[in-house]
Amino acid sequence: MNRLLQGALALMLTGLGVVSYKAWRYRSDAQTWHDRWLGLHSDPAHRSRYRAENERIRNEGVVPGRVVFLGASITDQLDLAGEFPGVPFVNRGDTGQLVWQQYLRLEPDALELRPEMVVIKMCAINLLPDAPPFEETQFYFAQMADQVRSRHVKLVFATTVPVSRAWDRAEADGTATPKIRRFNEWVRDQARMRRDMLIDYASVLADDEGYLPDALTDDGLHPNRAGRQRMVGLIRAVLLEGRGGIAPTGPIPVGAIPAADVGELRAPSAVAVDAGLAGQHYRGAQPPAEPKVD
Repeated sequence: MNRLLQGALALMLTGLGVVSYKAWRYRSDAQTWHDRWLGLHSDPAHRSRYRAENERIRNEGVVPGRVVFLGASITDQLDLAGEFPGVPFVNRGDTGQLVWQQYLRLEPDALELRPEMVVIKMCAINLLPDAPPFEETQFYFAQMADQVRSRHVKLVFATTVPVSRAWDRAEADGTATPKIRRFNEWVRDQARMRRDMLIDYASVLADDEGYLPDALTDDGLHPNRAGRQRMVGLIRAVLLEGRGGIAPTGPIPVGAIPAADVGELRAPSAVAVDAGLAGQHYRGAQPPAEPKVD
């Protein structure tokens, strides 16, 4: 009888422990998602992250050779200060961001720092099946490029880093790589036609089929140390040594259009940029709705 009671008591305590743990996890997860929701709606582009550091850099005034790298997680993971000591490279990568969020950060995180150059790059997550439409992504990327040029700052395009075959199959049913290649061809065409500089990350990271080799990534999306070293070498070659990276010059026919996409770039519709509607099935962060004026 005593053993039976002891067994029942042990089971009851175990059950209470499991229930307590699940309740704690639920509260923890609920708080996490609540904080993310508040962050998205109060600061959708996460401009608060670099606010204090931006103030410090602005107070330094103009620094010759300052280059701002605007991007998402892959840019964020680059150790620019460690790889280029003494070189005024400013890292403004922010993990998990889509191109419209980078567009909102372009002014405070890059142009207000009065750089000589701005490198713009976007991540492959912009080209997943449930992300906003391809044309909308192009539009925001082109808007960033135009805004940099309008401020008489040297624009440097960067191509999107490819993903591994396994990651593409698991996350995008194999549709991401064709979009990445199409987008990168468009970026290269834009750089060539506008005579902008180009850091072609994809050229040193993609295999013959356009995938990120397993030897250069640990998760299929982000380059590992070996992959990042290739990126660092390319940055050094293009920005510091002047080897390659400048789009070929030559006469541009009147009315020429990018070979990769003959369609006209159009601004997203009001519905497309409304919160929660950009990309019909997209589950990630979306641009906030514009306030209604009565």
